Parts: sequence; C-alpha cells; structure tokens
Amino acid sequence: MSAPTAPAPRAPNRKIVDRRRYEALVDLLQRRATARRFSASHFVSDEDYQLILEAVRHSPSGANTQPWQFVVITSARLKSEIADELVLEQLQRGQVAPSIDYRALETAPGMMVVVADFRLSWAFPGLMAGTELDQRFHANAERVILQSIASATMAAHLAAASLGYQSWWVSVLGLEDAQASLHRLLGVPSDLTITDIMAFGHAAGPVAKRWKKQVADISSWNQFDMANFRSVAQIDAWMADMRRGTPKKLK
Repeated sequence: MSAPTAPAPRAPNRKIVDRRRYEALVDLLQRRATARRFSASHFVSDEDYQLILEAVRHSPSGANTQPWQFVVITSARLKSEIADELVLEQLQRGQVAPSIDYRALETAPGMMVVVADFRLSWAFPGLMAGTELDQRFHANAERVILQSIASATMAAHLAAASLGYQSWWVSVLGLEDAQASLHRLLGVPSDLTITDIMAFGHAAGPVAKRWKKQVADISSWNQFDMANFRSVAQIDAWMADMRRGTPKKLK
C-alpha cells in the first residue's frame, strides 16, 4: 500500500475573517520558550496573575467538568520550600548530579501550583453500577480529566508568554513524597491531586528555542503514514542524539 499523501489544495468553503488571529497564535507558540532560572529584578503583578487565570478558566474540559484549581504562590518562603521538596525527591531517587536544578524554582517571580479533582470523572455518563465495565469507563474518564488539566495548564503558559514571560512547566505526577509534602505546605485536601508547578518570569540569561519537527513528520492523511513509525531501537538512537544536541531526523 502506498504511503498516504496530503490531498490537493482545495478552495476554502468559508471566508477567513481575520488571518491575523492565527498568525498571532503561531507567533506566540514560536516565541514561547522554557526558562529554568529567572531574573530576581522583575515582579509579577496581581493583574498579570488575574489575566493568566482568566485565560485558564476558558480552557476546554471533558464534560465541561473544569476540574482544576490554581494555587498562586507569592511567598518567597513557600517557593524555597517547594524547591526543597523537589530537590529532596531527586536525591531520594539517586539523582546526585541531576540535569535539572530544581533549586532554581525559588528564583521564579511568578508561580502557580496546579491541582486536579479526579472525583469529577464521575460526571461523565456511565452505568454508575460498580460493574467491571463501569470501572473501565471510570478509569478512562480519569484520563480525560488529566487531558483537561493539561489543556488548562497550557493555556496558563501561553497566557504568560503573551505577557512577555518565559515559563517552566514542572510535572510532579509520580513524585509521591514531593506531592505529599506540597499537600501539607499548601493545605491542599487529600481528595485532590497536585499535578504540576508553573514557574514564570523573565529568564536570567538567553533562552534557546528548541527545535521542532516538521509538519510532514507529525501528520498523516486518512490513514497512518508508516514512514512516521519508528522501532524502539530507532527511538533509542534518536534519544541518544537528543542528549548530545539537536537530534538527527528519524529514518
């Protein structure tokens, strides 16, 4: 079977009202970059926090559950204690010389901790009878909740970028000890789950924009393009290239 190809260009069936909106979005995505150390000379205003949170509340979510809470961290003491917990988690996992310095979190002028309420997975239609099928449906609904949290978190990062900030997306999923400590530090109820930390501000030094795949490398038309499928050995080799610098194109 021949590889799927992109269809021939077709005339749009509607008028594009204002392409500048799209161009502004792509420009924002292209300029968004990760910083892992921030300048202490800048300050995040309450207004900027409110603007970022306004963007968050318009994020899409499964069954419109809106399963998120964002805890704004302005206390220097709390930022330092949050950094302490992540550094401790690294040491407990044997990362004596980690590639990421979580101590730098305390340099972030802006910080928000993302909290998820997975109990809202029961808002999805289901049998609600406790059967095996219903439990499987519930487990899938939890994954949808996680996707919804990611959507809201991405909205926060893009809003921060639109305000001229660089940001750092730190996931704490799977870091049980750090999560438990953050629950205690922030008074987050045990029924809820801390998923991410968003640190943002102005980077302390140049921030390199990372390379991105081309459209042809991430897309197929009508059926999966096997040219984009890689074996585990190919992925391992590609990852090794990434650690040395810009990875080579997968072949």
